Amino acid sequence: MGKNEIRVLLIDDDPSVAGLIKYYLNSYRNYSFKVDWAETVMNGLEKISSESNGYNLILLDYYLPEMYGIDALKILKSRGVDIPVIMLSGSTESESVVIEALKLGAVEYYIKEDVIGPLLPMIITSVVERENLKKQIEKDRGEQKQKIEAIQEIVITVSHEVNNPLAAIKLAANILLKKDLPPDIRTYIKIIKENTDRIEQTILKLRELKSDQIVPYVGKLKMLDLSEPQKKESKDER
Repeated sequence: MGKNEIRVLLIDDDPSVAGLIKYYLNSYRNYSFKVDWAETVMNGLEKISSESNGYNLILLDYYLPEMYGIDALKILKSRGVDIPVIMLSGSTESESVVIEALKLGAVEYYIKEDVIGPLLPMIITSVVERENLKKQIEKDRGEQKQKIEAIQEIVITVSHEVNNPLAAIKLAANILLKKDLPPDIRTYIKIIKENTDRIEQTILKLRELKSDQIVPYVGKLKMLDLSEPQKKESKDER
């Protein structure tokens, strides 16, 4: 069985660092690595635009000849680069620098000597798996939202068709209940009125459907839970 390839872009001006990273990024578990090296941010942007399959991760040096890593992150962000970035530094930076790097989109920040070694493949695969999972969750949420919007559109269309005859049935039932009718007939009319009320409430619930109301049913099937949410007991009710 073939290994999954993780495509890494290294932006660092030091060829010895590039050589070490390529050496340690050989393979890990069921992953192999393809490492492209860029000495400058601009060179890195060129590689990003020319890489047909796209990169899974960017390793970005904090100390670059033309700028600091913080400025590099700003450029990547301004160009719409949506690739996880691990910032690497040759020395310990202040906490404010680390925080700013994370705010600008870096997913991790490490000292080179701490991670360039056998630990590096594990760190990279962990970040890539985590980011892939986040994207999958976001995708699932988006699909769920689209499904709900589609259901609501159908419900709105159907409710327009149902509401008029429903209102007529309710009006007729209310008029009949005011008349002097035999008890058994009144019972049937009350049943009709109660059920038209239920239909009306169900339509309202469907129009206000939320994602947490789609729940597992059998296997991969899901169902709409239109039951009333349980109210939490207040201290006075206990």
